[in-house]
Amino acid sequence: MNDASSSVPPRAALPAGLQRIRWIAHCVRAMALIAMVALVGFHAVFWTDAAWVERSMSKSSMSDTAMQFDAVSRAWALVANLPFTLLTLFALLSLWRLFGGYLRGEFFSDAASRHLRRIGQSVTLMALAMPLTDTATVLALTLGNPPGQRVLAFHLGSTHYVVLLLGLVLTAIAAVMREAHRMAQENAEFI
Repeated sequence: MNDASSSVPPRAALPAGLQRIRWIAHCVRAMALIAMVALVGFHAVFWTDAAWVERSMSKSSMSDTAMQFDAVSRAWALVANLPFTLLTLFALLSLWRLFGGYLRGEFFSDAASRHLRRIGQSVTLMALAMPLTDTATVLALTLGNPPGQRVLAFHLGSTHYVVLLLGLVLTAIAAVMREAHRMAQENAEFI
């Protein structure tokens, strides 16, 4: 019997390292998918629920600031959060694609380095967008206040630094992978 399925080695025939990579790839893809759905669902529900937004803001460092939780203020806050949310979705989609390639055994391909570079660039941009998003959100929720009670607060913290560092590291690793792939292709041409 000679069919296409007989040419695929059974899973037990895969080396232990590859079996682990496949298991991790399945887990990461599932987690990325859950995160994408949860992120979209969260923003769809959170910004439409004034009580939830108010509870969340009462636990923040801006709890002593008078904020407006009417539909217009929350809509502007949602708009203020869109760039960060879209960057996060793009990073998660790139992660999904990267680990899809790992499932197919594409570890050091151009596609793998491209997806990793996109993740790194997205995370780097997220680090820059985080403080701006926080600032714009507080401004959106205080814009309805009387003059003199509107708040423009800008905060940088260690989390922003760590996210920026992670983004730059991922971008650098992607560049190294791309260069290694290019060198391997050049060496293969000489043989």
